[in-house]
Amino acid sequence: MEQVNLTAWPRPELGKEKNGRLRKEGFVPAVLYGPGIKNTVSLKMSTRDVSKALSTHSSGNMFINLAIDGDKENRTVLIKKLDRHPAKETLVHIDLINVLMDHEIHAEVPIVLTGKSFGVAQQGGILQQEHRSVKVECLPSVLPESIEVDVTSLENGQSYHLKDLSMPEGVKLMEDPELTVVLIAIPRTVVEKTSEEAEAELAESLKDDKAEGTEGEEKKD
Repeated sequence: MEQVNLTAWPRPELGKEKNGRLRKEGFVPAVLYGPGIKNTVSLKMSTRDVSKALSTHSSGNMFINLAIDGDKENRTVLIKKLDRHPAKETLVHIDLINVLMDHEIHAEVPIVLTGKSFGVAQQGGILQQEHRSVKVECLPSVLPESIEVDVTSLENGQSYHLKDLSMPEGVKLMEDPELTVVLIAIPRTVVEKTSEEAEAELAESLKDDKAEGTEGEEKKD
């Protein structure tokens, strides 16, 4: 698991107005809680430094070696929640969770699709990823950066569910195993064509049955 170094400063002044001022000054409000912390700690972090760390990090979770101004020792933390402005996409608030290496943590791990499915490549299907992350429980030392799903063998109409994922040893799934991760949808034009073909075959079959019936009556006469 990747680890980045970041710095935070105590944030004694709280409230919407104060937080707005902090953002204008280049900081993002943050809170730290979790195992080993009695009371939630209010912090501020450099927006530029956090954004840089997020942009250079390949995926999902990253351990942060957090130096809090005034503390003698650094803390290992994870980003629990990241809020962005709905229009500007700028950082608004960060929730950090303290990590103790002997305590299990809950985290969301990205699901990464690999390969090109047979249904898409050969049958004109449409790949639909219904679940882009999965909630897990594990010790920090075995937390995966992502979980890969090879979709190469999937044909039209087939799907993978959370229960089909190959979870690393020591990592426990914390969601409904029946939830769909990815499916290969059959294009509507293909469905319509199949329906038309079925109707044509039925009509042809009825025509043949009628012809056989007429032939039988003529022989009888």
